[in-house]
Amino acid sequence: MTARPVRRLAEQDNLRLLKGRRLRRPTLAPWMLMVLIGVVAFLGLGFARTSLDRSAFDLAELSKAISEETATNRQMNLEIARLVNPARISPLAEELGLVIPDTTKQLLVDLTPEIPVVAGAEGEGNNQ
Repeated sequence: MTARPVRRLAEQDNLRLLKGRRLRRPTLAPWMLMVLIGVVAFLGLGFARTSLDRSAFDLAELSKAISEETATNRQMNLEIARLVNPARISPLAEELGLVIPDTTKQLLVDLTPEIPVVAGAEGEGNNQ
């Protein structure tokens, strides 16, 4: 086994070295910007969802308070109707001495306006 001689590539294949630009790595700035935009969008959606949920909880509390106050209002209206009932007031009035009178008197009131008398208008020779 004999070794073959290594041939020289530059001489036989007419290869030459060209000077060109140096290869650059891709910059990370566009990727970082895209990641930043994604994170901000994710956090913004989370914040919006949280604020909507908080508003829904507030609305539920207000609805509950309205229903409680409506029930209280109904109870108060029933209490007013019970207190204004004449069947309840009549015995209380009798205990205080307020009774319907046996006899009634009719008063007549003259509602015609009086005509004012101006001095000297009755007659010139009539001095009082």
